Amino acid sequence: MDLGHDNSPALCVLASGSSGNCSVLRSADGELVLIDAGISPRRASAALSALGYSLEDVSAVVLTHLDSDHFYSSWATVAPKRLRFGASVWVHVSHSRERRLDPLHEAGCLATFEREAFAPARGTSFTSRLASHDAEGVATFRITTPQGELGFLTDLGEVTDRLVDFHRGVGVLAIESNYCPRLQARSARPDFLKRRIMGGAGHLSNEQCLRATEAIGPSSHAVFLHLSRECNTPEIVGALHEGADYARTIAHAEEPTRWVSITGAQPEVHTSPVRPPVPMTLFGPLSGPRA
Repeated sequence: MDLGHDNSPALCVLASGSSGNCSVLRSADGELVLIDAGISPRRASAALSALGYSLEDVSAVVLTHLDSDHFYSSWATVAPKRLRFGASVWVHVSHSRERRLDPLHEAGCLATFEREAFAPARGTSFTSRLASHDAEGVATFRITTPQGELGFLTDLGEVTDRLVDFHRGVGVLAIESNYCPRLQARSARPDFLKRRIMGGAGHLSNEQCLRATEAIGPSSHAVFLHLSRECNTPEIVGALHEGADYARTIAHAEEPTRWVSITGAQPEVHTSPVRPPVPMTLFGPLSGPRA
């Protein structure tokens, strides 16, 4: 496996799915930042070890929100003890009063962000905008490094024009492609859960992800996150983006992705035809399952 120790900015998704979400961002200075910590510290440690790193190399954890598949509860006590000395766990200010975060408050390692840029690692700047997801919302990030920019968007109820404008033109885009509407409609999930997922405050369908990706226009690479194990497949996601002029990586619930270099450079263009743009009006939430 490529351990990726050239100290160039890069992203590796350690795990992404309903059972847990955790990505690692390597800064230009070789520092590691976890984006979400929805897998156990033991599992994260093993995944980092396979990449040639350890928890002690992690300088910060930045959380999109506090659902259990994005913040595994034991991190509240493990982070102050196991991460690099002085590491902080960053949460949006609107999420910071959660009682699960009390051990981090007490250890003095909880940090908050809102709209202003913050730097969890040297040479790396995060700017955030909230998007709709359940009652509390979810933070999306535009991450700036010396070599390029990364947009990180997961657990989105919908993608608005304002959110597209905020992330437009990044070199690498990591975005959820959660479900296939047809598989969702045919699943044995209860109706209330289908409504929550598809109703504008839950997750993005594959088609909504496609339209958002086309509108944001990553110049180099798209990484697709949080595929539903029951209501999606990598083959469906990959087919929708066939012929796009960005490289593609599909994250897995159990296995880490390769390192994706964060760059604004154009990749080699695929030989198959590029899909035409799709009107922005299709970003809105689905009103119900499609047959």
